[in-house]
Amino acid sequence: MQDMTGLRSAIAALDPANDGRHKLEGGPLERESIPYVISLPELDLGTFIYTWVDRDGVAGSVFVAYGPGVGNEPIVEAIDNVRMPAERNFDDWRVGKVHLQQNLDLRTGRLRVDGERAGLDLSFEACHPAYAYGSHKDGCPDWFATNRLEQAGRIRGTLRIGDKVHQVDTTGARDHSWGTRDWQVPQHWKWVHAQAGEDLCVHFCEIYERGRIELRGYVSRDGLIAEVDSVQVAFTHDGQYLQKRIQAELTDSAGRKTRLSGDFFAHFPLIPGPHTTLYESSMTCEIDGRPGVGWAEFMWPTEYLAYLRSRKA
Repeated sequence: MQDMTGLRSAIAALDPANDGRHKLEGGPLERESIPYVISLPELDLGTFIYTWVDRDGVAGSVFVAYGPGVGNEPIVEAIDNVRMPAERNFDDWRVGKVHLQQNLDLRTGRLRVDGERAGLDLSFEACHPAYAYGSHKDGCPDWFATNRLEQAGRIRGTLRIGDKVHQVDTTGARDHSWGTRDWQVPQHWKWVHAQAGEDLCVHFCEIYERGRIELRGYVSRDGLIAEVDSVQVAFTHDGQYLQKRIQAELTDSAGRKTRLSGDFFAHFPLIPGPHTTLYESSMTCEIDGRPGVGWAEFMWPTEYLAYLRSRKA
């Protein structure tokens, strides 16, 4: 694991208690969710788990393996409307086929899935302290969450596809959000994680909402983690508006510039509600010339995406 004791940080530290479950006391859109995303170009696939619970203790989960490495049809294990007791925490969180064991230290965890067509048993070891959107001078956008954290980590273990078991040793990312999530406020976002080893990790989320552009993110490199101040993004897409290539230049609060370029090789549409389509996409990338792996989630209003596709056709 990356030695985080040697990392300097220009962002506010987050209480490790936030690795666990939060008490949700707000309105009907209050929820808590945790995804882990892993890009595996050597297997020609991407995989992720995603679990959530609302203020009434009703939970769900999904596990997906997708891309050319699993064929034309993605492997999906999903369940919803599972009642979870208030005392159940994320150190032993079982929802359907997903078993999440976060060690409540904001450093380590274990992910397990035992599905009929695929499964995994992976450890997560953080590469750097967690970055919280709430540490930004403008806080976390109020429709997005009360707060959310983002963190890259080393991923090791096994992934099973059909009868074949693959050894995994790579990097990936997780987030954890709690509070209101109003999917209809944002018009678009680009949520990007990329790593070129454990010591070079970047994240940014460029959000178009209510006529404004919001930006959150960090760069962890050269022993220092600092917040992203600005990002210049260019991307290409195919006729279905699936992202093909991305280029970004990030400037952080330490004055450093970091360049990211990525090529996407697998896509999966995640539909959290009727109004929203999230395209989860795995990529190979370079960060300042160093090879790595990454992930980008592009958010589109579903009707708008359908309109764009009809115009193209």
